[in-house]
Amino acid sequence: MIVSFHVTHTSAGGVEGLNGIISKLEKTADGMMKGCDAINEYLIVRTCNRFEVYTATEDNPTVKDVFAQLSKDYIPEEAGNVSFVLEDYSSIKHLFRVICGLESLIVGEDQIQHQMRDSYINARAEGHIGSMLSYLFDHALVVGKRVRSETALNKGAVSVGSAAVELAEQRFGTLDGKTVAILGAGDMATVIAKNLVGKSPKTVFVSNRTFHNATILAEQLNGTAMTWDRMHDVVADSDLVLVATSAPHCVVHYGNVLEAMTNRRDRPLLFIDVSVPRNVEKEVGDIPGVSLETMDSLQNIAMDNVAKRTAEIQEAEHIIRQELAKIEKERAESTANELIRSLSIKLGQIKERELAEAKTRMKTADPDRVLEDFSRALLNNLTSELYINMRKASRNGDWDTCRAVRVLFGLEGE
Repeated sequence: MIVSFHVTHTSAGGVEGLNGIISKLEKTADGMMKGCDAINEYLIVRTCNRFEVYTATEDNPTVKDVFAQLSKDYIPEEAGNVSFVLEDYSSIKHLFRVICGLESLIVGEDQIQHQMRDSYINARAEGHIGSMLSYLFDHALVVGKRVRSETALNKGAVSVGSAAVELAEQRFGTLDGKTVAILGAGDMATVIAKNLVGKSPKTVFVSNRTFHNATILAEQLNGTAMTWDRMHDVVADSDLVLVATSAPHCVVHYGNVLEAMTNRRDRPLLFIDVSVPRNVEKEVGDIPGVSLETMDSLQNIAMDNVAKRTAEIQEAEHIIRQELAKIEKERAESTANELIRSLSIKLGQIKERELAEAKTRMKTADPDRVLEDFSRALLNNLTSELYINMRKASRNGDWDTCRAVRVLFGLEGE
């Protein structure tokens, strides 16, 4: 049915543990999924703090072996056992929890639902998924919508971007009058920018490899777009540098920051790097006057967020249980529905055959005789195999089949 593979900030012991792992998996997983005949459908989800693969299959053990090999080949031994595999009900439950924001670093954040939907749309466009995963992800999106409309889970909920700004305010006391730089102009950088509104920084610089994107984001903040080759000047002039790029490697290096600090005297500099993998070299935090915070630094804010949302989390989990029960009911009825469909086709063919013969005879024979023959022939055709198999079951002592017939035809009280 469903087998899924997961590497998340939780299994890795924090976002820091994901550095380098997600990018390796991202490069190889698609090819491995395509190369496995046991996988009928697959969908890959990649966000800043998780990498997940959902598959539809009729051979769970083989797919589990593929995921075990993926983990062995591309997750370094020193990272430990950071991946896990789920099956069927557990996979579906995890998916529902993810799309509702219950598995996010910042519980209740909205961005994950958009990311999951985009992954679903891309997989459909690329032809990786069919009826099974389409049904599952359509249902998951409904669950996410229910949780967000029927609970207060995401009301005032912080995202990673807003948590980064909150962390900066904790460090500085206020951002009023500070010079702030944003490195990056993608989704995360945009969320950060939105949360800077109303914080009254003196100046906001936005720098990105694609200058046009930096310009668009800077306009939203009445800030200044800077070309990527001027990053050194941006860092040297800033009090706070928020780093949120999609680069698979470090873009802020120890030497550059050390040089930028030479003329700052006692003016401190704070980096908050929310990129995965990390975009600021770890050694930058060792430079006097420089503080470096990463995604893992947001854990305390995340824990406070969970504490504030206990009631909403419980209500969201209640909705998830309801939706899982619906799926279980539909799955349990699917076998019967398939039998009913096949039986309807077979009985319909018998009816059409006998009806056609009766219509032909109606032209020349007595109508009452035709109707009598038609009803007798129809009854015989409908019951002949039933009677044969019942007698066979009785001769073989197959009492379960005999009891099933009594139940199906409402003969229990007779």
